[in-house]
Amino acid sequence: MKTGLASRLAAFHALLNWKKGQGFVQDNLQKICEDLPQNDRALAYEIALGTCRNLTGLDEKLQSLMRKLPEEPCRAILEISLYQLLCTRIPHYAAVNSAADLARQLGLDEQGVKFVNAVLRNALRKNLAKIENSSAKAPQQWIRANPQKTSAEELVSKLGLRESKILFDKFISVTSASEILKNPLFEKGFYSFQNPASFFTAKMCEIKAGYKIWDACAAPGGKSAMLAEENPEAFFFSTDNSEKRISKLFDLQKRLGLNNVHIALANAQNPPFSECFDIVITDAPCSNMGVALRRPEVLHSFSKEKISELSKKQLAILQGASVAVKKGGVLIYSVCSKEKEETSEVIEKFLNGSFVQEDFIFTDMPDVDGFFVAKLKKVES
Repeated sequence: MKTGLASRLAAFHALLNWKKGQGFVQDNLQKICEDLPQNDRALAYEIALGTCRNLTGLDEKLQSLMRKLPEEPCRAILEISLYQLLCTRIPHYAAVNSAADLARQLGLDEQGVKFVNAVLRNALRKNLAKIENSSAKAPQQWIRANPQKTSAEELVSKLGLRESKILFDKFISVTSASEILKNPLFEKGFYSFQNPASFFTAKMCEIKAGYKIWDACAAPGGKSAMLAEENPEAFFFSTDNSEKRISKLFDLQKRLGLNNVHIALANAQNPPFSECFDIVITDAPCSNMGVALRRPEVLHSFSKEKISELSKKQLAILQGASVAVKKGGVLIYSVCSKEKEETSEVIEKFLNGSFVQEDFIFTDMPDVDGFFVAKLKKVES
């Protein structure tokens, strides 16, 4: 296979799978790029996620070059190729030639290959303006040090990181996630990938030794892992209602050696518990609008109807999980969104005298995900 074609082919499939409703672009990339060399993997991530972040602008540019946008797979080939021309430093000849190679690899006939080539060369002749979109930049990547094995400062030294930021004495900014992922210290459980927004959930929990905590929507397990590492004398029950997603919890538990975490299938809306946990955490499914830089797909699926549907589900999860909280215990509600329908309005509908709101926060820090976290306390009487 020609140089660079493997990464562009991976980017194409990750983008097209998402368009077909087959998962997030990044999730597709993780599967598709598993066996690619680091450089090819990094390029595939850049092209696929960059194309998705700038998709609206790219389609507008393409429409200025033709009467109507072509069908797939030609459309996706043109989108990822135009992204390379207008948003990266990839040489123009490389972007155009690789587009033709990609078209042939995907089975387009020679007429289709010539069409792709002609559109891109026309874009160059017209000297289309670069796409400037400040909200489309790649997000900052973070890792969290495992306090059972190392400190943030020590980890920075072990990984040879330069000019990294450290937040809350545990989160470290990294520039190359794929390179960090390959380091043997990752498999040994010295760190995990996690955004610092999770710190605020941990802060509101105020866990003590002997506490029993239920993470009701736990997969893929980042919050459970962080809390369990920092509170080895507490008991954690981490559940999810999806067998596919819960497998990620078991993988995380094994890699990090989390002996105080117990995992099971359970539906937070209809839990098999009653008033037995000191703390219940509900990180509910949401629109992901607070993490749009990492999940650029959400910008293309946002609608009032979807938000309304999600808010009903969030309320149902909160109401279901609340029965597992002891009297005087705490219920944490969090979503990676700042939409009022998913945040304050859900809390308002939930509060009925059995719980009182003690605290809440909308995260607002550079390079930190947009989260809403509320702390609700169950009344004693």
